[in-house]
Order: sequence, then C-alpha cells, then structure tokens
Amino acid sequence: MKKVLLSLLVLLMAVTMVFAQGQKESGSVDADGNWTPSKEVSVIVSYAAGGSTDLLARTFANEAASVWATPLVINNMPGGGNAIGFSALRQAAPDGLTIGNTNSSVVVNCLTGETPFVYYEELQPICQVGFAPYIVYVAKDSPIQNLADLEEAVKTRDVVMAANNRGGQTHWELEYFAMKVGSDITAVIYDGGSASIAAVLGGHAEVTVQAPSDGQEYVRSGDLRAIAVLDDARLETDIYKDVPTSVEQGYGWLQNGFFHGYSAPKGIGEAQLKYFEDGFKKALEIPEVREKIEYYGFTVDYQDAEGFRQVWLDTVEQYKTVIAELGDRLTE
Repeated sequence: MKKVLLSLLVLLMAVTMVFAQGQKESGSVDADGNWTPSKEVSVIVSYAAGGSTDLLARTFANEAASVWATPLVINNMPGGGNAIGFSALRQAAPDGLTIGNTNSSVVVNCLTGETPFVYYEELQPICQVGFAPYIVYVAKDSPIQNLADLEEAVKTRDVVMAANNRGGQTHWELEYFAMKVGSDITAVIYDGGSASIAAVLGGHAEVTVQAPSDGQEYVRSGDLRAIAVLDDARLETDIYKDVPTSVEQGYGWLQNGFFHGYSAPKGIGEAQLKYFEDGFKKALEIPEVREKIEYYGFTVDYQDAEGFRQVWLDTVEQYKTVIAELGDRLTE
C-alpha cells in the first residue's frame, strides 16, 4: 500500500512539474508576480470573420494593441453552434497563450440543446467587456407600434414570429410574452439572425427579437422599426435612444440580453489570468475601443473573472427557470 501511495505521489509531482514547466515556457513572471507571454496569444473566435463578435475581437487586437505585451492573433473557428470554437478552447493548453470569445451561448447552448461539453463548467472566465439587451423588431408598415399592440395582436389573431434557434435566445422571449398575457404565438425557426430579419422584411413573419447590432442598419434605413428594448435602461446610441424599454411599457418581467467577454482553458495560472483581466480593463479605457463596442449595440460593462463567473451562474438560473415555466412551448 505504501509503495502504491509513493508511486502516486511521484506521478503527481511529475505532472505538476510538467504543468509548471509548460506555464513557465509560455512566458515570464517578474519579481512582482506579473506574467508576460513569450509569444503571440491566439484568440479563438467561434464565429466566421466579419460578424460583430469577430470585429470586436479584432478591435481588442488592433485598437488596443498597446496594452498587450505580444500581439493577439484572431483564430476564427465557426460552426456547430459555437461548439467547434468553444471545444477547441476547452482543449487548449492552460498556459495563457490561448483565450477565446465567450458570449451567452456558453450557457444557453448547453441548456437548450446537446453540446459536447458543459462549457460554463469547463472554461475559466476571464472577464466580461459588454452587455446588450435584445430588441423587438417589426416591419416599417406594421400596425404593431409597441408591446401593448403586440399583446392585443397575439390575443386576437395568429401572429408569426421569426426566431434564430428553437428554445434559445430570440425564441423564448416572445413565447414567454405570449404565455404571460394568456395567449399563443407561432414560431418559425430560421437559420440565424439575418434570415429571421429577412423573414420580417419579406412579410413572412410579423415580429422578431434580435441583437441591436443585427437590426441597426435596417432601423437606420427605415425598413424595420424597433418597438422595445428588453431591459430596464434605454440604449444611448442615436439609432435606439428613443426606443422605450419593456419596463417603461409595463412589461418588466420581459427582460433579456446577452453578455460578451473572454475566457480561457480551465487551469490557467493566476498570473496569466490577471494579465488578461488587467489588459481588457485597460483596453476599455481607450476611446476607440469603447466607441466600437457601443457601435455594435453593447453597453461597456466590465466584470472581472469572479464577476463574470457570477454572470454565467445567474444566466444558468434564469434559463432553467424559463425553460421549466415554458415547458412544451419551446419544443412544439
């Protein structure tokens, strides 16, 4: 028995030494415990190039280049409903040389569908950089002017909504709205936000819930009308500043949004974690970075690693509650 315990202890020490050596080779730590990477850092973005998530990551890599000791290099890994990128991040070495974008999908996808891993349990939050409420949109010539009109509509006729994925963000909000006002709504599921918006523009659906960044060009052109911000505070951008919130309209129970931040493989060292926490916080002090974040419809909202983990946990509880309350409405 003693030989077995001794063998296990030797093995544990060897693994610890290999891990420590790997972290040492990834960078250096000064006398104050500050870590500096030895080479460029890969930022896994689980979306294709050109979208708002990708552009935000490139904003931190480019406009905020001065805060990083070595360059941030964007590595796009789209597909699988974020599964490809999130899984690659989970499996990367926890040496500080790989981080990744992390939005609400890190929680929502695990609760509304099948995912290879429970990402919110198996990744290490670094920080949140912004938050954006969802917005309810209708076509420019729709008789629906506000949430009260939408309530009247779902109570008196069949209203078709366009959603991006069944059971998740952009679907449950209006299912919940219809249930709370004692009625039903017909959901048609499309392949992403662009297709859902196209359905409203083409008259195939009357209403959709989307991110501010997805609808803003159509609001600007006058083809879409935003009727509610699903939050307790208005957005401050020129496009949305006059759009009332759900709380203002008397529907305070209808609030939802999505966070945007970054995370790392579990096991990353404290010094590496602090490097990124501090770096993103400094980046948010750069006017050009803040302008880009706000342009994409986010409110700058920094949360450190501990605060960001709490955001994940709060989102888990919110979704579990909603899913239980809605039941078959999300699957029928």
